Amino acid sequence: MRQGTVRRAAAALGALLLAAPAAAQYREYYVQGRVLDTQRAPIAGVEVRLLDTSTSRSYRTRTDAKGAFKLAGLPHAVYKVTFTRDGYTPFEDEWKLEAVQTTMKKVDLPDLVLASQAQAQHAEQLKEAEAAVKKASEKLRSGDLDGAAALLEEVLARNPTDANALFYLGLSRAGKQRYKEAIEPLTRVTELQPAFPGAWLELGICYGKLGDVERALDAYERNLRLDPANAATLYNSGLILFEANRIEEALARFEQGIALKPADPDLLDMAARCYVHQGKFDRAVEHLAKARAATTDPARAALLDELIAQVKAQIK
Repeated sequence: MRQGTVRRAAAALGALLLAAPAAAQYREYYVQGRVLDTQRAPIAGVEVRLLDTSTSRSYRTRTDAKGAFKLAGLPHAVYKVTFTRDGYTPFEDEWKLEAVQTTMKKVDLPDLVLASQAQAQHAEQLKEAEAAVKKASEKLRSGDLDGAAALLEEVLARNPTDANALFYLGLSRAGKQRYKEAIEPLTRVTELQPAFPGAWLELGICYGKLGDVERALDAYERNLRLDPANAATLYNSGLILFEANRIEEALARFEQGIALKPADPDLLDMAARCYVHQGKFDRAVEHLAKARAATTDPARAALLDELIAQVKAQIK
């Protein structure tokens, strides 16, 4: 063999030996996974692009009809990974395949779920509506009823079935004593979410203010089925029954409320008035005395003192 030939052969062998480790690292990782939509159906044609963050070398593949993808022979590296397909929101991930492997390692990735752009847009609209409703509720608490209503009407113009916006709109109208107008959004809430106890309570208040006794009582009854420990509902419904001269029923509501809130002066006062109607003056005085002890308002305290004296006079 000629000397030149020997040199060329030695050089070729040296190049092969140098290349061997580099070639071996391309057989380090076998990665596979699936891409699904939010209904767990496979998405075909999703482009999966890997970028080696240290060398900027990139790799690409696409999902098949079953939403599956695989990448064989990846070298060890940290990869920035993007999943893209028309009509879906892009997704970015990071794969840390840093450990050197002497044999190919198989990596099964958890299923990736991509949302459609329409779904993502809807989710963003929901977030915006939620923020607007929260701001409106803050305005309600601060007494800015008109400001709250304006925000809520904007939300409902985009989504007429937003139950929270409807509820707070009903509150804002009731706060302005526009009870007839408040009933419409509150009723819509009960249609959308029948188990929303607050809507039934507010409907009871509105119907009561309008003098519609039966509808008010029906709304309060529905509220109590969902929220039996609501002392406000027991008091409000008791008032309506008392004004309708249904004393026995009214007293039952007030006593239920007292069982929940034993020191509530309003419940004690009204229960006492029921006992006066029944001629049970001792019981009336007992409840009035408890109401008096729980009262901090001087004017109301004086009124209760006078009432106690009047009832005691009836006992004599």
